[in-house]
Parts: sequence; structure tokens; C-alpha cells
Amino acid sequence: MKAPRAAAPSVSRIGLAEVMAFGAGDMGFNIIWGLMLSYLAYFYTEISLLPVQMVGFMLMAARAASLVTDPVVGLWIDHRPAGRQAIPVLRGGIAPFMVLVALTFMPLPHAWPVGMRGLCAAMGYMALCVAYGVVNTAYGAMTSLISPDHDMRLRLATSRMVGATLGSLLVSITTLPMVDWLGHGDRQAGFALYMVVVACVVGGLLWLPSRFCHERVATDGGDMTARARVAGLLANRGWRRLTGAMLLTMLGSTFLFGALVYDVRYVLHDSDHVAGWLLGLVSLMVLAGCGLSLPLAGRWGTASVMRGGTLAAGGVLLVAYVLPARMEVLGISLALFGLCVGICNPVCFTLLAHCMDGGDGFSGTHTVGLAWALNSTASKMAFDVGGSLLAGVLAASGLVSGVGVQSVHAQAGIHAGFLLVPALLYLLAGGVVLRYFAPQNPVEAVNSTASPPPT
Repeated sequence: MKAPRAAAPSVSRIGLAEVMAFGAGDMGFNIIWGLMLSYLAYFYTEISLLPVQMVGFMLMAARAASLVTDPVVGLWIDHRPAGRQAIPVLRGGIAPFMVLVALTFMPLPHAWPVGMRGLCAAMGYMALCVAYGVVNTAYGAMTSLISPDHDMRLRLATSRMVGATLGSLLVSITTLPMVDWLGHGDRQAGFALYMVVVACVVGGLLWLPSRFCHERVATDGGDMTARARVAGLLANRGWRRLTGAMLLTMLGSTFLFGALVYDVRYVLHDSDHVAGWLLGLVSLMVLAGCGLSLPLAGRWGTASVMRGGTLAAGGVLLVAYVLPARMEVLGISLALFGLCVGICNPVCFTLLAHCMDGGDGFSGTHTVGLAWALNSTASKMAFDVGGSLLAGVLAASGLVSGVGVQSVHAQAGIHAGFLLVPALLYLLAGGVVLRYFAPQNPVEAVNSTASPPPT
């Protein structure tokens, strides 16, 4: 029998400060996410001097730990009382998270045996992944808990995506210059000092949503078992489709950004510094797309914008693959791709929040924490799987490390991994997985032009 709905928390007006504070949180998370994606492996191999095989095992082992801890945190949030589900968890996890951010990038003495250094690094990174999962799951659930209103959720998601893009842009611009400046050429000392600064900045950014945001959505917690919550979530067709589409697009983005520097160097025969400028261009266009997301969703509905933007992103990459490999073609294509992604991101998180508001089976707000936890875990795994698959594609195409000129076959493999594979994944997400996606929220059903699912 369904548990009775909890009493709704007292409602207060959502002002601009709360919306901006919420966006600041994802800026903090993407600073750390960008550092882990772009510089963690480099730090372990080039600064801590750990073997590449050991580093690969460490990263996968730490991600495996997230497969267990993230759902546990989600279930814990779902069991907490209405009005105090996510924000207290976020607030309590900030200080440990800050400490682990600084410790993870703390260089270990080279005099220590490599096994001891590897064990310490693995334990530190695993602890960071667990702490990240706790605070990030709580933050993600707040999208559903701050407000039940469709338009307000879209504004919150837009603020979140703007903050996330700014965080990624900040990491790409400042990391290595700041490391060299703080360390005066000593990158061991530079990384240690830089990460202390980063930990303080990120802690301040995460404190803002924990202080200024409020939970207003009543939940169906009750005494439901974990098995019933999992069954209810898996019965939610909208959540399944949306999470599947997000997994495919994350996988495609991993291919795109992972192969970008190879394509610039070996296919376009340009400097690898150009790849950094192209990444900055994509980030700027994502910001522009976030600004367009709200009016487009108001005109055509969030589900239609999500499908159309995903298909457009895949189409842009496919056209770029077919056209001759030239820098101007690549620049225009990546700019348009970033614009499409920026349009999709806010509506994606808005739809994900609405999938938790009710529907068929057991679906409803009692699975908010678990839903966001598993969605986050799927995204993390997409990055890891995508990186491994990209490495396999490059190896199969005959890429030779350290060689300035690659074979024609290797260049073809690089270009396909860079543009063709992500294009197909985006088209699959938009044209197949989201083909019959229809939101279950009544407001969204009115606003959306989505076709109804087949009966």
C-alpha cells in the first residue's frame, strides 16, 4: 500500500538569489569534475610518477566504488523527512569533500616505494569519489525538491548549466598557468597549493545552495522498503528513457572531446594548443544555448526541445564528418554543436525532475534521491566506458604514440572516433530512445508537442 504523502514544507518565494546560489553549486562540482577528467591522470603519471597501468586500475576501482555508494546515498535521502532530505546532506558533506579534494592532489614523496604511493593515491581518490557522490547526489535531488513548478525548475536547471559551463571554462583556462605560477616552476608544490585554493573556492560555491536554497516539495517517503523504491524507479518509463538518452550523449561527448586533440594534431596538422581554444569556443556556445533554452521550451515544450536539440547536435557532427577535414569546418561545427548542447542541458534536467512527480507504477517523489543517484552514476560510467572504447578505436586504427605523422588508416580512425561515433550516438539518443518520450507531468503534457507513446 502506498505510504501517505508527507506534509508539505512551508512555501517561501523563490528569488533571484536562490536561483543563482543553486547555479553556483554546479559551478563548484564542474571545477572538480573538469580537474579529474583533464588533469588527474596527468598528475598521477607525470607528477606522482605512478605507472600508467596502476593509474588505470585505480581510476576504474574508484568508479566501481561509486556504483555502490551513490545508490545507498540516494536511498538514504529518500528515507529522510520531507523538507530536510537533501540540503542537510549537502551541508554536512562539504567540509570532508574539501579536505579530500586537497589531499587527492597532494604529491607523495618519491622516496616511498611505488606500491605504497599507489595504495595511498588509490585510497585518497576512492574517498574523494565517495564524498563527491554524497554531495553531488544531494545537490541533484534539490532540482526536484526546491519547487514543483515547471517554469521555475527550468530556470533552476538553466542556472545550473550556466554555472557548470563556467566551472569547466575556468578549469581549462587557469589550471596549468596557476600551477606554474604558484609553484614557481615546481609543479609538485604548484599542484598542492593550487588544489588548496580550489578546495576553498569549491567549498564556498557549494555552501551557497546549502545556505540559500530551500526544499518545498512534499515527498511520499513513508516506510517503503529499498526493494519497493527500486521497483518503483524501474517502472518509471520516462526516467528510463531520459537516463538512457543521457548515457548515450555522455558517451558521445567522451569520444568527441577525448579525440579532439588527436584530430587537431594528426588530421588537421595543427598545434594541440588549438584544441584548447576549440574547447573554449564550445563552452562559450553552450552558455549561449543555455540562454536560448528557456524561450524555446516555452514555445515548443521541453520534451520537443530536448529531442530536437539532441538530433540537431548529432546532425551537425555527421555533416562535419562528411565535409572535408578543414579547420574552418571544424570550428563552425563545434560552435553549432555547443549551441545545441546548451539548449538541451537545462530542459534535460527539468524533464528529469518532472519524471519524479508521478506516473505509472510506483513512480513518484519517493524515489527522488535514488533516481538522481543512479542517473549520476550512469553519467560517470559513460565517461569511463567511453574513454576505454576510444582507446580501443585509436589502437585498432593503428595510432602510434609519439609519432608526429600518422598513417592514412590511423587518421581515418581518429576522424571517425572524433565525429562519426558521437554523431551516431546523439542521433540514436534523439531519434530512437527519445522518439516516444512523453513527460508524465500534467503541465508538461500541455506544453509539449511530443507524440504519445504507443499503446
